[in-house]
Amino acid sequence: MRIRRLVLGLLLMVVSAPATSWGHFVWIASGSQAKDGKVHVYFAEAVEPDDPDLLNKLATLKLWQVSQDGKATELKTTKDADSLVADATESSNSIFTVSHNYGILARGDETFLLKYHAKSLPSSDPKSWRGVGNAAVLPFEIVPSPGSEKTVLTVLWQGKPLEGSVVTVTGPGIEKKLESTTDAKGVVEFDLKSAGLYSIRAKHSEAIKGEHEGKAYTSVRHYTTLALTRADAGDKVSSTASPSVALPPLDPGVTSFGAAIIDNTLYVYGGHFGKPHHYSKDGQSANLMKLDLSHPSKWEVASTGPKRTGLAAVAHGGKFYRIGGFEARNAEADKQSLWSMSDFARFDPKTNQWETLPSLPEGRSSHDALVIGNILYVVGGWELQGEGETKWHDTAYTVDLSADQLEWKSLPQPPFQRRALALGEWQGKVVAVGGMQSAGGTTTATAIYDPQTQAWTAGPKLNGEDMDGFGSSAFLCADKLCVTTFSGSIQILSDDGSKWVNAGKVAHPRFFHRMLPLNGTQALIVGGANMKTGKIIELETIPVSLSASGD
Repeated sequence: MRIRRLVLGLLLMVVSAPATSWGHFVWIASGSQAKDGKVHVYFAEAVEPDDPDLLNKLATLKLWQVSQDGKATELKTTKDADSLVADATESSNSIFTVSHNYGILARGDETFLLKYHAKSLPSSDPKSWRGVGNAAVLPFEIVPSPGSEKTVLTVLWQGKPLEGSVVTVTGPGIEKKLESTTDAKGVVEFDLKSAGLYSIRAKHSEAIKGEHEGKAYTSVRHYTTLALTRADAGDKVSSTASPSVALPPLDPGVTSFGAAIIDNTLYVYGGHFGKPHHYSKDGQSANLMKLDLSHPSKWEVASTGPKRTGLAAVAHGGKFYRIGGFEARNAEADKQSLWSMSDFARFDPKTNQWETLPSLPEGRSSHDALVIGNILYVVGGWELQGEGETKWHDTAYTVDLSADQLEWKSLPQPPFQRRALALGEWQGKVVAVGGMQSAGGTTTATAIYDPQTQAWTAGPKLNGEDMDGFGSSAFLCADKLCVTTFSGSIQILSDDGSKWVNAGKVAHPRFFHRMLPLNGTQALIVGGANMKTGKIIELETIPVSLSASGD
């Protein structure tokens, strides 16, 4: 086989030197995909060694290691017996990529520039599968995600779903090859039943003319590959949104709303979509919007309710709960008249009905809430009373959502008065993060409530400026408390609770947004605004590092 390929390669070189690539593609093997645990780049028909002489054309290739926080590090490669090889840096759950201009080829009347792209996902754990999320590093990629019956592959071009791309799969249990064309969402599905290493590739052509190294071309052809390991592809895995599947924007954009994920569906309630710094009943939403994260084609109105901004929302027992918020009673052109409300209600997606629940002891907005076990906690905020005096709350409450009769109970008085704060869970405790103080402006201070001792203690300050604590969002992801802040930083509370560990940056810094966990390693960011660009309609998925030792 090797002799035949070599002869074929020499014959093709007579016609055109770059033509040696035809039928070959760039592949990356990493981790368990390589026999020595190093990172290998192959030029072959699948993820396996081939004629080493064909690697000469890849001498200028750049290999990148992309960490979970999106940082790309170039790896130095050397040529060994049958591959380009590199040593990876110590970083868990990294992706390895290549994007390389191969050269100009001629086929019949067409002369085209050939570009190769490649990616390796070393882990067989579907929870770690993700996209690069950076088109500058990898403009053409295949993002796998586990479906209930089949493996879902989403093909992205410049970060957006690519329709009409032919995807080819070879690997264990496949006699010849599997082939399918992506739909309008860039998606194909394959039944990959056997455990082992799969070689997956996709094609894309552009009708673009240009020159490369002094030679003209009339089009560009792209091939992207994915080395994917399945540990036991026969197991059914619950579907979840992939971090690089393009999600439809939330348009119009909103701030200060409630959001939760229930049974792989994202729900967003209320919020402000009007002009910045001016609230009116014309700029408040009364809609409960939903987006199916398994097949995220479009947003739908699940239900409606009272117009609310600055509310809190949680999910529990398959139901959506909304707590408080304010309503604007003025028209757009009139002076603001804002009133904090005490209403409490839950929505059942199975019946599409709202149920009114016992009201909060007082009107409350600009607060936050979370559920630990069956207990709902509400902390922070203030009470707006139109032109009356604004009351900053120094109270906090709980309610047992599993009880037959819901009843609000007071918590020990928090040692602060703050609004626009975030609540998160850490080791079974409630962590109140940042906010605006009744006196002293914005703050990055945190406070921790322990339900066992029923006491509040001071926690470590967030990293960054005081504004990083204003309008942030917090959520538990794989037993780690994660916070996304005004400046765009992703921070994780260390395992000993002594400090916040920086874990990267979001693409669209925002505040008054919601950050929600998709699975053990990924989070979804919805809504919010940026002081420079205004409201942000794009949804963003981010990797959440699981390393928070604080070292």
